[in-house]
Amino acid sequence: MKKTILLLVWLGVYVSGQGIWLTSGRTHPELRWSTISSEHFNIHYHQGLEAIAEKALSIAEQSRPTLMEQVGLTDLPKIDITLTAEDEVMNGYAMWSNTIFIWVDQNDAALWLEDQKWLYQVMTHELQHVVFFNALASPWLPEPWNYAVSGTPGWFVEGLAEYMTEHWRPYRADLSHKIHILRNNVQEMNPHHDGYSKLLYLADRFSDSTIVKIIQYRTKLKTANFKKGFKKYTGISVKQFNEDWRRQMNTYYYGYRAQKETIEEVGQVVSLPMKEQYGFAVSPDSMRIAIVSRLDKDHLDQSLVIATRDTSKKKPGGLEKLLGKFKKKADEKPKKSPLVWKTEEIDYGRIQGTLSWSPDGKKVAYAKYHYGVRQSLVWDLRVADFSGKKPEFHWITHSGRALHPDWSPDGKRLVYVLHNRNVSNLITVDNGRPGDGCAGYLNSFHGRHANSHAPLESGR
Repeated sequence: MKKTILLLVWLGVYVSGQGIWLTSGRTHPELRWSTISSEHFNIHYHQGLEAIAEKALSIAEQSRPTLMEQVGLTDLPKIDITLTAEDEVMNGYAMWSNTIFIWVDQNDAALWLEDQKWLYQVMTHELQHVVFFNALASPWLPEPWNYAVSGTPGWFVEGLAEYMTEHWRPYRADLSHKIHILRNNVQEMNPHHDGYSKLLYLADRFSDSTIVKIIQYRTKLKTANFKKGFKKYTGISVKQFNEDWRRQMNTYYYGYRAQKETIEEVGQVVSLPMKEQYGFAVSPDSMRIAIVSRLDKDHLDQSLVIATRDTSKKKPGGLEKLLGKFKKKADEKPKKSPLVWKTEEIDYGRIQGTLSWSPDGKKVAYAKYHYGVRQSLVWDLRVADFSGKKPEFHWITHSGRALHPDWSPDGKRLVYVLHNRNVSNLITVDNGRPGDGCAGYLNSFHGRHANSHAPLESGR
């Protein structure tokens, strides 16, 4: 028994001590770390993030009182927040040990944020998690064990953070609701998505105060228990609540859909030759389609697939057509022959859905996620060239943090989005030359000029 307790304590301490290296598997010893502090926070950051760290500290201090008041919390320990931009990871996470880790350099990637900044959203979201852990705390059972025995579902944890810090956005959750409800598989939804709508439904049906009461419920042993607290303050079980929510969503979204025209009303619908796709682009001659997909549901990697129209089938001659007519039954309707595609996987990994064919149809430009300089996880541009018998691949950028490539109409230049230190720029590179990319332009941030690249427009 003692060994088991020691093992659980050790696991808790070990997991609490892990940081941002868990995602990339790299520790980046070349980074120089600094800390700025306030009354309630320590912000740890590396070189290049000085201005962002100051903004983060301001956001944290301003958000803290509101987030505490929302869940009825009167005290909160000092919180350590680690910021990094070395890896291009659009995420952040909070720990029960009053620590937060955030990849901050993502202002152009969070399209679902609409008019809000990534730094503000991720800071308040993760801080709310820490506030929740403290509001849920037991007077004697340390975290994460109190949270573990409470049985609090992931949808409540993530939904609470979004309910307290965001407003409903179509791209964030509404699209996910539509597809999962129409496919009748809401149980497979991301907890960020169904969690938000469940919290909205819970608050609308039972009030905000009920949410706080559920969090503050304690058993006779002074530990949290989500199911018992939920049943006590709502009068129904969690299972019944989930079913009520499902029916509510079905009623809303099916009613909404019934008022819309079908896609077929707009024009002919053509299915892609892959069951699942994250983005595609049709070649200029319409004979090929570049598709970012997964080969099957068990594949964790994405694949870049080139689908080519199969035109090798022999067309029947005049006599064959005539004989064929006699063979058909009088009441038999002629069958339409579907398009036949040959598919070939040419690359795999994590590939962005924005693809661009060159005007001559010989090249496809795309962004791929990989280990770059100093083994940082970054997006870089790659070109697949189909001029020869086999496709040849060239990296256009090297640790460029580059996304959204697009060929110029004459095919002589590529334009893409470069992201560096919370600023985005449009960059051009001549003819997609391998080895060019944005290295020269990145150096210009340090005072050196690059003739091969020119920023066309700055963005927020």
